[in-house]
Amino acid sequence: MRLGTIAFLLGILLAQQGEQLPAIEWYGLLPVLMLATWRVSYVWRIALIFISGFLWAGLIATWMLQNQLPTEHEGLELVLEGRVNSIPIQRERTLRFDFATTIDTKPYTVRLNWYNRHEQRPRANEYWRLRVKLKRRYGFMNPGGFDYEGYLFRHGIHATGYVRRDDINERLLYKGTQGNLVLATRNHLSNRLNETHSELPHLGLIEALAIGYRANIDPVERTLLTQTGTNHLVAISGLHIGLVAGIVYMLVRLLAGHCYRLVNICPAPIVAAWAALMAAFVYSALAGFAIPTQRALLMVGVFLFCIVVRRKTSVSYALSVALIGILIGQPLAVNEYGFWLSFTAVAIIVFTLQGRLKQPSSFVNIVKTQFYIALGMLPLMLIFFQQSSYVSPIANMFAVPWVSFITVPITLIGVMTIDAFPMLSLLAIKISSWSLEILLTVLDWLHTPTFTLYQSLTPPTWTLVPAVVGAVWLLMPKGTPSRWLATVLFLPILFIHKQGPSHGLVELTLLDVGQGLSVYIRTRNHSLLYDTGARFSKRFDAGSAVIIPFLRNEGVRNLDRLIVSHGDNDHSGGATSILSTIPVNSIFTGANRKRWNHPDANSCSDGQRWQWDGVLFEMLSPTTNQRVGGNNGSCVLRLTAGNQSILLPGDVEKATEFKLLQTHGKRLQADVLIAPHHGSKTSSSAPFLNIVNPRIVLIPNGYRNRFGFPHPDVVNRYAQAGIKWYETAKNGAITLTIGTKQVITPQSWRLQERRFWHTQ
Repeated sequence: MRLGTIAFLLGILLAQQGEQLPAIEWYGLLPVLMLATWRVSYVWRIALIFISGFLWAGLIATWMLQNQLPTEHEGLELVLEGRVNSIPIQRERTLRFDFATTIDTKPYTVRLNWYNRHEQRPRANEYWRLRVKLKRRYGFMNPGGFDYEGYLFRHGIHATGYVRRDDINERLLYKGTQGNLVLATRNHLSNRLNETHSELPHLGLIEALAIGYRANIDPVERTLLTQTGTNHLVAISGLHIGLVAGIVYMLVRLLAGHCYRLVNICPAPIVAAWAALMAAFVYSALAGFAIPTQRALLMVGVFLFCIVVRRKTSVSYALSVALIGILIGQPLAVNEYGFWLSFTAVAIIVFTLQGRLKQPSSFVNIVKTQFYIALGMLPLMLIFFQQSSYVSPIANMFAVPWVSFITVPITLIGVMTIDAFPMLSLLAIKISSWSLEILLTVLDWLHTPTFTLYQSLTPPTWTLVPAVVGAVWLLMPKGTPSRWLATVLFLPILFIHKQGPSHGLVELTLLDVGQGLSVYIRTRNHSLLYDTGARFSKRFDAGSAVIIPFLRNEGVRNLDRLIVSHGDNDHSGGATSILSTIPVNSIFTGANRKRWNHPDANSCSDGQRWQWDGVLFEMLSPTTNQRVGGNNGSCVLRLTAGNQSILLPGDVEKATEFKLLQTHGKRLQADVLIAPHHGSKTSSSAPFLNIVNPRIVLIPNGYRNRFGFPHPDVVNRYAQAGIKWYETAKNGAITLTIGTKQVITPQSWRLQERRFWHTQ
């Protein structure tokens, strides 16, 4: 069964790699293949299970792709009736929730934002009538970035949008609140916690431990937990499911053993097993049946079922049952980080602690297990997050028993009594908050960012194979020949280094940051970032969401220069996150240089020049004695590599374009132009384009942005001049290299990494 499960998993993984799914006729082979597995030899059986996994994943994905929002509905105002299908998330001026509705008689789930709402907010399971604007699933596409489109697809979200202000928006009281009981319970507990304990610190962590709701965790606390490798503890994890099931099993077995009438009807272990299974199911439901909790629930279920039927089983068998159960129910879960981290952690524990001739003491087991997990998870941590915590084993040795045996039980007491015994609940939640304060204090003491984290670029996929082999070899029992040699297999994934372009060449990446601008420029030994995208809220900006993951993916540990062209949010909003995360040697800006509080912050000025690795950088605007604010005060940068050049004009408009023509004339000529002001009709004037004479224009714009950039007149101007243009909204991040004698060919990340779930 174990090998067959792995074959099924590999088949599902293969199905996730394509741009297209198999034709629907192929899925008719599934029942034939499954029947054939019982009548063929072992080798053929494994092959047929592999093919079955491929077709099963394709069948589920094809079914999920049926309800695509019609393109003709994008941007239209629609009046929809439906049910709130999630716990609403409140942010500064925004309320976000999922809405189950019907469009053209087809069921849809849409993710909505409701801005500037001051009245009573919607709650889970309530029915509403809303006027909305929708668009198809869409997300930024950048190297190292989060695949938001894939996330929405896996979670059954068909479209996103926002609620329009209108008197028609109302709760439909006559429809009641019937719906998902689990969701309603979680929403009720979340509301009660925030109503009765709003003044307590760490309430977001308490919500996460009680109901698996992580939206309100403080960003500083989240960062600390992530960088110490303990963030897995602040959700209803598999560890907590097993803990609750174990406690309930022992308590019920003890009590049932003293109830002689009950024991005569049903043995105490069987009664305890059913009670433990029920407790595990309820606690998993509070977490919304996330992937790690599903895995734990299935494993616990296998063990408890074996107690009921009086059979023995192994942990590896239970793990296989849990894996096949999730793969059949949710084959697309293989694209979730939590899937791999959860199953890998349990597999490491099983592999390292079972079957040893001599078992050490429990304390030694705990210590060794944490180091085993840290070692075994290292390849995945580097692939997924480009970092791993040095202090994770030490931090977890304290955090795991502290959270599991103190914080979680007390938190559950506080939540279960919140309605019936409010005073007891208040005391329990206060003790829980106190325990979390101690936890965070210890973690903060262990945490020093410079020494806590090992960071690298995203390792190439080929380095994963030797690293996994090395990890397995190192985790083998004592006596395994030459275990120390396995460390050699880690060298590629630990020390892989991405080389910059050759001397005299420039690699430029126009990042997809939506309606904003950010350009990464790299020479052989230097790196520069021009603009930082927008800040969308206190918790979300392009710097932390797009640029930092991209820089980690590229292996960039510091920036030689940051240029913030001007002070508008869509160009400077991500700068604070970048400056607080990655060292920056110097800053040039068209805004107030004191704004950045950096020891080497300078104002952009015409005439500034420097040379890196055979590449010339020139600042062309603004002039020293004629500074202007806003768009026309943008830093205009030109870089030359060999006989080719790139012009980055920021948001300059026609007035500054004219001044540039007067001042620099044909020096403005460039092979590649970043479209001024995102392709606005106030820029890219005909005289300016005639002098610059670019072969390629790169347009930084957001999908269906409210400004309509690029403007049709500007696009027509490009077309009439024979200029090729590329938009980040259609291409994602765009990368090109200049300085070679070859034709400049931009590379589109959206086209390169396209999968079947991406918007075409």
